[in-house]
Amino acid sequence: MPGSRPSLLFSCCLASLVPLTASPAAAQRTGENALRSAQDAFGSSIGSESIGLYSSGNVRGFSPFAAGNVRLEGLYLDAATGFNTRLVRGSTVRVGISAQGYPFPAPTGIADFRLRLPGDEAALSAVVSGESLGGFRAELDGQLPLIADRLAVGGGVHVGRDFAIYGGPAIHASAAAILRWRPAPEVEIVPFWSGLIHRSEDTQPRISSVGDALPPKIRRGRYMVQPWALVDAEDVNYGVIARYTKQALALSAGAFRSFYHSRQSFSDQFLDTGPDGIAARHRVVATPDQKFASTSGELRASRAFADGPRRHIVHAAFRGRRQDRRYGGSAAAELGPADIAAPGIAPKPGFSFGPQSRDAVSQLSLGIGYEGRWADVGELTLGVQKTDYRKRSVIPGRPDTPTDASPWLYNGGAAVHLSKSIALYGGFTRGLEESPVAPDVAINRDEAPPAILTRQVDAGVRWTIASRTRLVMGLFDVQKPYFSLDPAGLYRRLGEVRHRGAEISLSGAITPSLDIVAGAVLLDAEVRGEDVEAGRIGARPVGSTGRTILLSAEYRPPGIEGLALDASINAYGSRIANTANTLRVPPSELVNLGVRYSREVAGTPMTFRLQLINALNAYVWEVRASNAFFYNTPRHLSLRVTADL
Repeated sequence: MPGSRPSLLFSCCLASLVPLTASPAAAQRTGENALRSAQDAFGSSIGSESIGLYSSGNVRGFSPFAAGNVRLEGLYLDAATGFNTRLVRGSTVRVGISAQGYPFPAPTGIADFRLRLPGDEAALSAVVSGESLGGFRAELDGQLPLIADRLAVGGGVHVGRDFAIYGGPAIHASAAAILRWRPAPEVEIVPFWSGLIHRSEDTQPRISSVGDALPPKIRRGRYMVQPWALVDAEDVNYGVIARYTKQALALSAGAFRSFYHSRQSFSDQFLDTGPDGIAARHRVVATPDQKFASTSGELRASRAFADGPRRHIVHAAFRGRRQDRRYGGSAAAELGPADIAAPGIAPKPGFSFGPQSRDAVSQLSLGIGYEGRWADVGELTLGVQKTDYRKRSVIPGRPDTPTDASPWLYNGGAAVHLSKSIALYGGFTRGLEESPVAPDVAINRDEAPPAILTRQVDAGVRWTIASRTRLVMGLFDVQKPYFSLDPAGLYRRLGEVRHRGAEISLSGAITPSLDIVAGAVLLDAEVRGEDVEAGRIGARPVGSTGRTILLSAEYRPPGIEGLALDASINAYGSRIANTANTLRVPPSELVNLGVRYSREVAGTPMTFRLQLINALNAYVWEVRASNAFFYNTPRHLSLRVTADL
């Protein structure tokens, strides 16, 4: 890549040395376009749009949230729940060379979220959207400078009446507020708060079939859950980010609180469903008040040094988190046999809840890192952490199960510039992360096993074909302990899982009128251990697929200003559907078509966005757990109108 401009890796390094940045009118939303803003095909979102092979919850077959790889404006946090779009403008999945610029990563890609930082101009945007399935929502986002170049406030609200494809209407509402204060040129302080409420939300059913057959296809969109099995819950995220930058010294700090509170939840399960669509057992599991909460943060000091054509940055960081979970106490009601196509309504049982379980996790980490760039030669990143991890679980009827660990964690990566446009990269990472939580169909529903050590190796090449066109090809190898349902329905460790694969991304402008985001992941997912050798489970993890392909394109017809046509195809290979590997979901292709038209109406910039989702009406069974399924969303229209007021 050209020596006159920083590489992507080094640009990420510099992000920790400069204040937070916001566009002059960050609240303006008519220009939000995930395809045109994507830097690669590995996953990004902006506003209500997202695109990519991966998402913030699934990278290389694993979750960045579980791996501790979530960042907010580049700083570490332990998120107990996701972020609503009132708070964050978008997110980017970083893998391979783009992940090397983040200090102290763990295996699995980085999910980096960006706040809707208020800028120095007053702005207001309104969004109204609806779907042919019945949903409707209204959004309002704005920003207001209070003191020029010193103090600005931003935020937004949203309310929606959403229809589930298996149930009735639910009310969702969200709000966020962000203050951006710059008391001095070198100081920036950003406190924020956001919340999302769920009211009268139907629980998604789970359908399990008999033997090695998928459930019979049923009509999608029909009401099939119990009207009393409703969820009321809240998601809340708040915190503060502060930065001090003075010449080559930067201090960055973030303190965050994140929690999810469910007042009562349900799991609607159709078990042992035969080829005639009759479930031998219709069971509803109710769980009382639950809360998952985490307090976390990072304090980082960074010092930059110049040495002729070489640039160096040294990081010292302290991270900590305290996670508390209250869960369990579930009670089950057997409602008898049921036809999954028309299960009928049963009276609400009198559930008798049991005692609940509690987890408490504390983790402190101290790390030293180095990042450097030698113009036109290469880049290097190194990091080492000493972490202290403690977990205490109190589960009724069992002895206390403390877990303590104090491992050394480390990472290293390098990139070599073969020319001004081609760079080779490679990296190694060792991490400690939380185990996945037991799914709702498990005997030990919501239980979280002890933390696990993980490792990752990756390497590849990045070719900058043109200023906005880039090709990335890479190989990766990720290894972690494997948790899934055993034949008795207990969620436990069943061995080790290894994800080896190849990923490719091509993104950017092919012509002045045509932009594309295309890519593929070829995955070899393998489970090893005594259970595999004994034949109790198969050698492939549940939910894995060997092939994922993405092709998205936007075409802007010359001579018709403001008009853009777009299409995307997501193709998936067959997917492992049970622990024994005796059942697979067939390959599938999902096609979306869209049109976008932007123009001024009475002096107001507006964008009209119409999409046909699942245009071919593909019927796909989504794997929720071993031998647990639910169908995908059928074909439907979505219309969104955005105005910058």
